[in-house]
Amino acid sequence: MSATRSAVTGIILRLLFWLPVLLWAAWAWGWYYADFWLPVYERVLGWALPDFAVLHFGIGLGSEYVFDTQVVTQNALLVQGQMLPAGLTVDASTPMYAALIHPLVLGAAVLVWPLPGWRKRGVRLLLSLPFLLLLEAIDVPLVLASSVTDLLSYTLDPVADTASWRVDWTRVMDGGGRFALSLAMAFAAAQLHRRLDRFVLARKD
Repeated sequence: MSATRSAVTGIILRLLFWLPVLLWAAWAWGWYYADFWLPVYERVLGWALPDFAVLHFGIGLGSEYVFDTQVVTQNALLVQGQMLPAGLTVDASTPMYAALIHPLVLGAAVLVWPLPGWRKRGVRLLLSLPFLLLLEAIDVPLVLASSVTDLLSYTLDPVADTASWRVDWTRVMDGGGRFALSLAMAFAAAQLHRRLDRFVLARKD
């Protein structure tokens, strides 16, 4: 019981120390991090919206930094029982901070988890990178794709769209799914790390 309490206390103390550092890093270099992922976002958005061509994908500044995109229908589309012509453009955006939540959660998990030494933390960080890629691929571009389809649906028939039981990806992620997925990936990285350690020990034996 004492050992468990000591471990929890250590996690809390490390979190109190490292969280401000991570938040400062996100504030200082968040734009560069977000800009790094733009090609991935654009590619995934194109896959998620096969009937659209991506005309623009970038970072804009209004009251805050946002990812903004403009897509255009490549062919006529049937939406809500109505035919949309080819060449119709749709704009969508989402706050840039959405992209920063995943590295903050995964980074915090690496720094605060009770691991023996910085080498172990470095290995955990490397093992977290594939999960970070997955999180970034399924968040911002799919949220924008969801916003595009939802905007078209709402514009054509607001009553039907409001009354529908459809829950889009934007609502899922903004409703806590972003944090939940990041935590799940942090635990997945920890599980992968444990299995890797067992494999290394088995090889040594």
